[in-house]
Amino acid sequence: MIGPLMANCYIVWSDSDHTGIMIDPGGWSDTIEKDIQQEQIQIKKILLTHGHYDHIAGLSEAVNYTKAKVYIHEQDAECLSSPGRNISLMLGQSKVFPPANVYLQGKEKIEVNAELTFSVLHTPGHTPGGVCYISNNMMFTGDTLFLGSVGRTDFPGGSYSEIIQSVKQLMEYPEDTVVYPGHGEKTTIHFEKMNNPYVQ
Repeated sequence: MIGPLMANCYIVWSDSDHTGIMIDPGGWSDTIEKDIQQEQIQIKKILLTHGHYDHIAGLSEAVNYTKAKVYIHEQDAECLSSPGRNISLMLGQSKVFPPANVYLQGKEKIEVNAELTFSVLHTPGHTPGGVCYISNNMMFTGDTLFLGSVGRTDFPGGSYSEIIQSVKQLMEYPEDTVVYPGHGEKTTIHFEKMNNPYVQ
C-alpha cells in the first residue's frame, strides 16, 4: 500500500527472465526501487486500472525509473492531464501526469513475455474507463471490486448501475481466481459470490 490514500501497487514478473509489469503506481518510494533491484525485475509496462490520483500519484517517478510504456483505457486518458478528472483537486492539489503510450478499449491481450500475458476487461462504474487485468488465476480489479464491496460511484463519471454490471462480469470467472483489489486485502471470486452483498 502506498500513496495519498494507501492504494495497492502491484509488481508482477516472470521467474524465467525477470521481465514484468507494474499496476497502479499510486506513489513512489525507495522500497519500490529496492524491490525491483533486489529481484532484478525489468518493468516493461505500467498498467493503470483507472485514472484517479491515488492510483497514479507515482506515475511520473515510475516512468522515469523504469522507462516503461503506460497503458490506460481511452475513456480515462483525460485523467492524466486533468486535475478535476483525476480528483487531485478534491485532495487540495492540482496534479497532471505524462500521457499514456497505449490507449485501451477492452478485450486486448498485453503480452509481457511467453509466460505472462494479461487480458483487459473494461469495467466501468467507478470511472468510465475502469479496467481489470487478468492473467492465469490472478485478477487485478482496481477500484471495481473489493473484499466484500465495490468501488464508489459518486465521483465524476461514476455510475452505480454500470459498476454492478461490471462486477457481474467478474463473477463469471473461475471461482478460484484470486482478486487483487486497488485497496485492502485480496479475495477470491468464490468468496465474493458467497459474501459480497453487491453480487447477490
